Amino acid sequence: MSALPIAQLFPELLAKLNQQRQFVIGAPPGAGKSTALPLMLLQQAKLPGKIILLEPRRLAARNIAQFLASQLAEPLGQTVGYQMRGEQRLSANTRLVVVTEGILTRLIQNDPELSDVAMIIFDEFHERSIHADLGLALSLEVQQVFKPELKLMLMSATLENQALLSLLPEALVLESAGRSFPISYSYHPIKRDWQWADNLAQLVLLAAQQQSGSILVFLPGNAEIRQLAERLSGRLPDELSLHQLYGKLSLAEQQAAIEPAEAGRRKLVLATNIAETSLTIEGISCVIDSGLERQASYHASSGTTRLQTKMICKASAIQRAGRAGRLQAGHCYRAYSEEQLNHRPFANPPEITRSELSRLLIELQQWGAEAEDLQWLDLPPAAHLAQARELLSELGLVSQGRLSKAAQQLGASGLAPRSVAMLQQAQSWQQQLSQPGLLWRACELAALLDVSGPLANGSLTQALLQLKGAQKQQYQQQLSRLAQRFKSQPAVSVAEYWDGLLLAQAFPDRIALKRQGHSYHCSGGFGVEVDQQQHHLAKQTALVVVELFWPEGHKQGKVALACELDLALLQQYQPSRFTTLLHCQWSDSAKRIVVEQQQRLAQLVLSSQAAEQVPAELISQAWLRQINNKGFGWLPLDDKALAWLERVRCAEQWFSELGLADFSQQALLDDAETWLALQLQSCRSWQQLKALDWLAALKSRLTWQQQQQLEQVVPSHYLAPSGNKVAIRYQLGQAPVVSIKLQEMFGQPQSPMLGNKVAITLELLSPGGKPLQLTQDLASFWQSAYVEVKKEMKGRYPKHPWPDDPVAAQATHKTKRQLAR
Repeated sequence: MSALPIAQLFPELLAKLNQQRQFVIGAPPGAGKSTALPLMLLQQAKLPGKIILLEPRRLAARNIAQFLASQLAEPLGQTVGYQMRGEQRLSANTRLVVVTEGILTRLIQNDPELSDVAMIIFDEFHERSIHADLGLALSLEVQQVFKPELKLMLMSATLENQALLSLLPEALVLESAGRSFPISYSYHPIKRDWQWADNLAQLVLLAAQQQSGSILVFLPGNAEIRQLAERLSGRLPDELSLHQLYGKLSLAEQQAAIEPAEAGRRKLVLATNIAETSLTIEGISCVIDSGLERQASYHASSGTTRLQTKMICKASAIQRAGRAGRLQAGHCYRAYSEEQLNHRPFANPPEITRSELSRLLIELQQWGAEAEDLQWLDLPPAAHLAQARELLSELGLVSQGRLSKAAQQLGASGLAPRSVAMLQQAQSWQQQLSQPGLLWRACELAALLDVSGPLANGSLTQALLQLKGAQKQQYQQQLSRLAQRFKSQPAVSVAEYWDGLLLAQAFPDRIALKRQGHSYHCSGGFGVEVDQQQHHLAKQTALVVVELFWPEGHKQGKVALACELDLALLQQYQPSRFTTLLHCQWSDSAKRIVVEQQQRLAQLVLSSQAAEQVPAELISQAWLRQINNKGFGWLPLDDKALAWLERVRCAEQWFSELGLADFSQQALLDDAETWLALQLQSCRSWQQLKALDWLAALKSRLTWQQQQQLEQVVPSHYLAPSGNKVAIRYQLGQAPVVSIKLQEMFGQPQSPMLGNKVAITLELLSPGGKPLQLTQDLASFWQSAYVEVKKEMKGRYPKHPWPDDPVAAQATHKTKRQLAR
């Protein structure tokens, strides 16, 4: 362990340990940061309390704890232990605890002073999971408020993130070299089509022939691992044993994939990105990188999280390839082109910016803080927090800003908020309605929802029957935990319709009502489709959608798992969910505001009928919604209003000292409630909208005094020397223009100005009305260009005056004969 590169940092780290509270350690894979550094701190730092080592993945946490315990020649659970959801190996003597991310949050929430903890180490922080970001934000507050002596250490494979150093400006930053052997690369682009698994299998067989060591294949998910394993079955060399590695395998299966191959044999390990960091798989000298990963992203319009298969970022490509050079020189086969890799970003967006945040919001509420009160690398998006707040309210877990009792116990249960809401309602119904077995059924459904990975495509019954392998084991373990927690035992089965009623408590935003064909509209305001092969589901009038996915480029989600729902029974048991209201909205076909009395379930319209007597406020609100949707340009303003609007916008630009209101389109939309709403109350049709006094409505945004000032400094007309009033043309960004016959400007020595500040551009016209000259300098025109104009025009218009001295002449719009009378 002392030969690992990270050991070079130990002297300085130990020397500064008493003076510093925050540390940032940069060390690439193979440096020993996950093993040698925590062990050194345990043995030499003499910290007055426990060390908490945070690992992003369960498999890595368990194996690191086992390895560190073996280095001390102790059984796991003595000096070194671990703790994760549903599993722990600890004792009163444990001084180093390896935990997964949710456990750290629980420790802080249960004991904000972290009374027996001296240091928290965040390993693999560059992965930027939502739990790690929350854990760091809470830890920083603990350090600032409750326990100043607490030490925080962030360990990352890269220190390129300047935001991290900005968040921890007082941190001691140390960088270690890595330990790796040379890696050679080859590129073998494989298209993501129906032949993808077959072509990748051919690449694996090629590598098995060309390479002599064990092989690690990175794949996006469990399904692709199983597909590739099937394609390779019976085709591998005899000395190559096949193993699978992903998070939900049994411990024995995971250990078999990690341990060294038997003498004279080598391994082929098919793994997800679980093998990118913190794990060293013995004997690997060849990596095959599919270039793909499964990434969760938040679908804001539906409030759902989409699992999508995407190409990895550069950092992941580097990490994956590095596995080939951990123990010896190696080779990396990349199933994509070098050009594709060069076009990828260095790192993925942090999970907190692309996730559903209801669980995070509950943690913040339990902590007693708003998101903006804490220090984050990336602040959780306000829109995502707002949607999470709305969901928790629908679930009955938050009321008037306070958590329900069930929500307060959420952390200890490890359940998702949706499942908690369902179990809470099941308890209540079982007591109120004397329905034995209802809570047990809710426990079964909650355990099913907790199963990771895709479930059977179709109905809930199919999903339960088709559970097998790791999924079945996970389901049974969770069901056992829930039964114990809620003191529920297997009971008589309940009627099948209860499944839909219970799941409606977990998914109030995914109650789906049939529209036409296989299309449904959800109570959350988005559409979904049922596959034609899901015959049973497609026949139902109402469904609760449990799982859905969003194909690329599709506007509607696809139902993966759903359950029939009896709306009549839902209304019987929960009438408060159903509302009757007046709904006003614009109709493009009728060209008017249409008013209906609707019976609704959230955003689902169950029935409607026309209504005539409607409060005026609802009418104006319907107009305002339509105007906001269509934009200001949709409004039928008349020419007078448009001209005045252009004039006042010019005044804003030229005479800011007047303090006029903002008349930009966005400002008018934002302020429509004050200047337009009252006018709209009497309108029902497009013709009535056109007939509004738009000029008066716009002017209402100015005081009487401001309107008078506007007329003075930016008048609609120019009083010419001839006595005529001539319209001034205004256009934002350009000088004002007056088109006027040249003779009407006689006697005017200089160009006219607006407010002694803005020169008017004169478009001087011939007696016949044709343009002769554009000028903003009338004095210069009289002295120079007028002489030539006079020569040319005098013969063409002899009846009109062309004096030699126009400044001394009388302005007129008359002919010489008319002047002589």
